Amino acid sequence: MTQAEIIKALTAEIDRGELKFGDRLDTTRQLAEKYGTTYQTVANALSIMAGMGMVQVSRGWGTKVITGKPRKIKLGTFLSANEEVPTGATSWSKDTGKGSKETPSVVTQIVTTEADSDTGIPVGAHVVERSRTRFDPDQAPCQHKRTLVTVDMATLKPEGWAGLPPMMSPEDHAPPPGMSLAKWLGMGVVRVLYDICTAPASESASAALQLPNGTPCLRIVSRGVKADGTVAYATVTTAPLRTSISLEIHDGDGVGPVDPKAETEKGECR
Repeated sequence: MTQAEIIKALTAEIDRGELKFGDRLDTTRQLAEKYGTTYQTVANALSIMAGMGMVQVSRGWGTKVITGKPRKIKLGTFLSANEEVPTGATSWSKDTGKGSKETPSVVTQIVTTEADSDTGIPVGAHVVERSRTRFDPDQAPCQHKRTLVTVDMATLKPEGWAGLPPMMSPEDHAPPPGMSLAKWLGMGVVRVLYDICTAPASESASAALQLPNGTPCLRIVSRGVKADGTVAYATVTTAPLRTSISLEIHDGDGVGPVDPKAETEKGECR
């Protein structure tokens, strides 16, 4: 088999669940015998897969799988761009089916650095950081989500709310159906901008996703922008490269955003 065919064969085994996150592969020589090729061809194939964040090759230990089945991030359902509709950048889901889990949100107050420059929040700003990690039904870490909210926005409460502001709490508080979290809190967000690229995972994201430092991943940065052009919040989602992203846009009157609760009931995890 050629190098490309070996990559395709191993990827197919991961896709089918025959190789799962944390599984150890046969030795390079065993794989060479299995695929009827040379040691060097297998080593080159594994090196490419390591660069894609699919396996980790450790000298003296072997090769293990560090990804799960392909997953899908749904950024949300929106009206067409010619409508002035505040949307919530955090109202996305992933169709991993039942059994998905996530860690509790960790809430801290930090000062932004140069590493946060693509969020649109000025460097040196005091923000509230909310972070958590999601795992697919096979227990493979598949998303690391980090939201930065400016302090003045993080302290907002919906009308009649008593107690700790929702963005300061480690719990997730759902807004009324059909309303974004930003609108519910009165952030004044008029548009949400998305930047999607591939980039080396940050140190915190690498640790959360159990990947070697700097592993290439999808980096999705969404920014909730106010009428004056300032950013109220930004969410950075890091996911394995094999993750796909979808965005559904409705064009027409009377079409509102999908209720996140309804999506969850269909087997998707917010």
